Amino acid sequence: MEAALPSEQFMRVHRSYIVNLRAIRSYVRGRIFLSDTEYVPIGENYKEAFQNYIDRHFKNL
Repeated sequence: MEAALPSEQFMRVHRSYIVNLRAIRSYVRGRIFLSDTEYVPIGENYKEAFQNYIDRHFKNL
C-alpha cells in the first residue's frame, strides 16, 4: 500500500503511521499534529528523514 502512495505527499513517520504531509498542522517535540488534539508520534527510525524533509521544505522556520 505504501508504494502506491505518492512519495511527495505521504511519508512514513512511524512503523504504524504514514502521514499526508499536506495535513500536518504543527510539529512539536517528536509529535506531528494533524489537528489541535490529534497527533502522530515520530518513530526513532524516522526522525532523521522527517527532520530532513522539514529542513528542505520549511527553511524559514
